Amino acid sequence: MKIFCLLLVSVSLQAQPPVLLRDDFSSNKDGWWWTGKGENYSIRLERGKYIITTLQKDKGRYITISPFIDGKKDFSIEATFVQKSGTDNNGYGFMWGDNTNGKYHDFTIASTGYFRILSPEKREKLNEWIVTDKVKPLGGENRLKIEQRKARLYFYINSQLVLDVPTLPLYGTRLGFITHTNMVLEIDDFILRHDMKINLPPNLATGFVKENLGPHVNSPYDDLGPIITADGRTIYFGRENSPENMGGKNDGEDIYVTTSTDGVTWSKSKNLGPPINNTETNNMAAVSADNNMLMFCRSDGFQVRRRTKDGWSEPEYLNVRFKNEVKTMEANLSTDGKAIVFTAKLSQNLFYNPADDVREKDIYVTLQDGKGNWGAPVNLGSHINTAGDELSPFLAADGRTLYFASNGRPGYGSYDIYMSKRTGNSWTEWTEPVNLGPEINTNSFDAYYTISAAADYAIMVSDRNSHGASDLVRIKLPEAIKPDPVVLLMGRTLNAKTRQPVSADIYFEDLTARKEIGEAISDPKTGSYRIALTKGKNYGIRAEAKGYLSVNENFELASVTEYKEINKDLLLVPIVVGETIMLNNVFFQQGRPVLKSESFPELDRLVEIMRDNPTVKIELGGHTDNVGNKDALRILSENRVKAVKDYLVLKGISKDRVAGKGYGGDVPVVPNTNEANRQRNRRVEFKIVKK
Repeated sequence: MKIFCLLLVSVSLQAQPPVLLRDDFSSNKDGWWWTGKGENYSIRLERGKYIITTLQKDKGRYITISPFIDGKKDFSIEATFVQKSGTDNNGYGFMWGDNTNGKYHDFTIASTGYFRILSPEKREKLNEWIVTDKVKPLGGENRLKIEQRKARLYFYINSQLVLDVPTLPLYGTRLGFITHTNMVLEIDDFILRHDMKINLPPNLATGFVKENLGPHVNSPYDDLGPIITADGRTIYFGRENSPENMGGKNDGEDIYVTTSTDGVTWSKSKNLGPPINNTETNNMAAVSADNNMLMFCRSDGFQVRRRTKDGWSEPEYLNVRFKNEVKTMEANLSTDGKAIVFTAKLSQNLFYNPADDVREKDIYVTLQDGKGNWGAPVNLGSHINTAGDELSPFLAADGRTLYFASNGRPGYGSYDIYMSKRTGNSWTEWTEPVNLGPEINTNSFDAYYTISAAADYAIMVSDRNSHGASDLVRIKLPEAIKPDPVVLLMGRTLNAKTRQPVSADIYFEDLTARKEIGEAISDPKTGSYRIALTKGKNYGIRAEAKGYLSVNENFELASVTEYKEINKDLLLVPIVVGETIMLNNVFFQQGRPVLKSESFPELDRLVEIMRDNPTVKIELGGHTDNVGNKDALRILSENRVKAVKDYLVLKGISKDRVAGKGYGGDVPVVPNTNEANRQRNRRVEFKIVKK
C-alpha cells in the first residue's frame, strides 16, 4: 500500500440534520436489514449486533438498504464497527450510491491502520489507501461517519476528520455496509440523518401491522404486483421464476389467483394457466370492477380479455396507441371503466429529454368517450409527476383518490407510496401528495399497492419476514389515507320471467346530469355483476341484452357517509306480448303531472326501443299510492300517463302505438303500509300489447 499522512482535525460542533433512521440492532422487527446465508457468507442479528461473516479471502459482501436521499441536501451516515477476526489488511465500512450498473462509493478502513475512499470518480486522494493512527486494531471499536454539508463530503474516524472532498455524485439510493475480504464484522448504532421534510397526512394514526397472507397464497419465490377485485374477494398477482410457471423456473412471470369469502382466509393460489399465461413473461395490469375483464400492458397500448362462457376471449387492443420510451409500464382501470391511469415515458413527460439516459416515467390518463373511443394520453401534471420516476398508479373506487409510487419526493425509501385526490373535473388538478407513512413505506422499495372498494385493508408486497422472497401482505388502513366511501352494487342479470342468468351489458348514468358515466358486463355463466358507485349522485342502472327489455333501477346516493354493499338483481324482460316493464326512473313534480328532467334518459331509451322495434305497441299504466282522494289520485295518474305519452310522441313515436290508462291507487304492487312501500306503488309502467 502507498502511505500518505493527513493532518487530523477534531470534529467541530455543527448543526445536524434530523434523524431519518436509527438502528441499535436490538431486533429486526422492522425488517430493515437482510439476514441469511450463502455459499461463503452468513449475516445475522445477535446480542444487539449486526454480524457479517465472510469466509473467503478477497471475496467480501455488501448489504444495503434504499432510503430516500436527495443528493442536493445535507445528510450523514454513521455506525460503529468491530472486526472480530479474519484478514486485517483489507477494508470494511460503508458503501453508498449503488445502482443497477454497479457504480458506488465506499469509505473503508483496514485494522492495520489505513482508510480509503473508493469511487468511480478520478480525483486526488480518492481510490488510494491512506495511513492513519485513528483506526483501532483488530477487536477495537471504530466509529465511522460520512457527512455531506454545503456541497462537500467529510469523512470521520472515531470523531476525527480524516478527509474532505467536493460532493460525489449519487449513482443510486442504496447505502449500507461492505467488507472486502474474509472476516467477522460486528456493526452497531447505525444512524442516518437527512435534511428533508416528509409530507405526511395530518392526524395519521399508528400501530398498524403488515400481516402476511400466508403460505397458501405466497411461495418461496417472488410474489408480486397484487390486483384485488372491487369486492375484495379475489386477488390476481405475478409469481416469478417458479417451477409451476408455464415455462418452468426460468419463466419470468406467470399470473396466479387466490380467493376469499371473508378477506382474511385465502385459498391456495393457483396458476391461471393458458390462455392468460404462456412461456413468456405475463404481466397483468388491472381487472375490471365486475371481475369479468382483464387488462394487460403492451409496449404501445393496452389489451383486454373478456370473460366468456368457455373461459377468456382472445386479447384485443383498445384503440389508444402511443410510443413508450421505456420497456416497462404499469396501469390501472377505473371502476367505472372510463379511465386508464398508466405510467410511461412519452414526449409529453414534464422533464423529458430525448438525449439523456434517464428512465424517468410520468403518470398519464386516457379517457373513453361516449362512442367507446379512448383519447390521447394526458399527463397528470406537476402536482403528481416529478423529475424522478412515478410507478404503479392505482385509482381508488371513488374515482378521485390516486395512490402511486415515486422516487422523486422526500420519503423513507428509494420509492415510497403517496396519495393525492383529484380536486376538480379535469385530470390535472390534484391535492399535494402525502406520504402514506412509515408503517406502509419502508427504507427500501415500496410500490404496487391495491385496495378493494371497501378500502378497509391495503394489499401490497413485502420481503420482510416473508415465506421466501417477496410476499403479499395486508395492512389495515387508517382513516387519514382512505378514499371517499362508495357503494358496491352487486347482483345478477336475470330473465324476469324464468329467473335464469342472462349475459348482459350494464350501464349506469347520472340522472341529474343526464349522462352515462360507467359500464360493466355480467358473468356469461352466472349473470353476476359488481358496480362501484360514488356518493353524491342520483343513479339509473340498467342491463341490456339482445331480445330483452331492461328494467331500470334507481339509486339515490346523496347521503352516503360510509362504505356499503347493496344486493340488487337487474331484470331483463323478454319482448313478449303481455309482459310489463316498470319505468323506475320516471319522476314527477310532487303531486303534479309534470316530468322532471331526471326522467328524460329513461324515456329516451323507451323511444329507442320503439324505434328499434317498429311494430311494437305499448300501453302505459299510471299508479299512485292510496293516500288522498281516490278520484283525485286516478285523475293524477291519468295526467301523468298523458305526460309520458306526449313526450314519446314529441320524440317521433306515432301516437297510435302508445295507449294509456291511469289506475290511481287501485293496483298496488305491495301494501301501502309504510312510506317505502308507498313509494314503490307510485310508478309508471308499460305493457307490450303487440310485438
